[in-house]
Amino acid sequence: NPPPNVAGSSRTGVAGCFTTEGLTLRDAQLQGRTTTLAPAVIPGTFCTNLADFNNGQLVPKRTKDNGFLYRANLTFKPVEDVLIYGTVSRGFRPGGINRRATVPAYKPDFINNFELGWKTSPVQGLRLNGAVYFQKWKSFQYSFLGENSFTQIQNGPDADIKGVEIDMNYNAGNGFSLSAAAAYTDAKTNGILCAGATDTTPDCSASSVSAPKDTRLPITSKFKGSMTGRYEFDAIGGKAHMQAGVSHQSSASSDIRVANAAIIGRLKAFTTADLAVGIEFDRINFELFADNVFDERGQLSRFVNCGQCTRTNIVPSQPQTIGFRIGGKF
Repeated sequence: NPPPNVAGSSRTGVAGCFTTEGLTLRDAQLQGRTTTLAPAVIPGTFCTNLADFNNGQLVPKRTKDNGFLYRANLTFKPVEDVLIYGTVSRGFRPGGINRRATVPAYKPDFINNFELGWKTSPVQGLRLNGAVYFQKWKSFQYSFLGENSFTQIQNGPDADIKGVEIDMNYNAGNGFSLSAAAAYTDAKTNGILCAGATDTTPDCSASSVSAPKDTRLPITSKFKGSMTGRYEFDAIGGKAHMQAGVSHQSSASSDIRVANAAIIGRLKAFTTADLAVGIEFDRINFELFADNVFDERGQLSRFVNCGQCTRTNIVPSQPQTIGFRIGGKF
């Protein structure tokens, strides 16, 4: 057995290993017991800490899931340039065990998707597509930094996700083309998220509510949109182009837990713009580009380094980048 001052430390996995009495080594030392580690369940390993002690034996933690997945699609073409479709589908993520032995395993989560969309070409050179959808996310999995900053995964309540997506492409036929896309997403919980709850439909006291019903899911912006204009023309024996694009996304919460989201702060809305000019010949092409022209420092994510930390770290979008590309065909 390792020295007590090492084995009982929270800095080693050995502290969580089981003894012959069914206690973890840490708990045994806190109670002043003199004990030895139980034999390792997996041959060649030093000890076992991800297990349950049942009837004097260590039973390794495990999960087993089963389910039924499906996808059905129906299309209808009322006229030549209009197609309408409907899709019903289901997906899932498997459950698993947490790194800390005292934390229960998490269950699989399922998402049921109902989508109605259209693909149209109302006039020459114009393509207009879109879809509306509703998704039912059952017992969604979410992760956070738990005790001693171990990543912990647990199941939350169900969530409802409603949205609309539209994309457009227009080719004027004189070298000018315009493309645009937009999406609106309304994603909220439809139950209470409890702190430390393992039940997928928890009923907890007000003091242990991490997020009330109708809390917006984090990271997902309510609105995202982009637009790109491009002009192509003949020049010095090649096909030249000038292009400009702009994209925008609204703000979003950084964490589903309300108190933690208040500490970390919201992801701010931001808009970026890109420019490019270039020319293409038969076998070689050149392009001068400027991405994020105005050096907008968009926030892609916000987080803290430990479960008890309050200093926020921010992952920014790509800064202003100016470059020159050369490509060839062989």
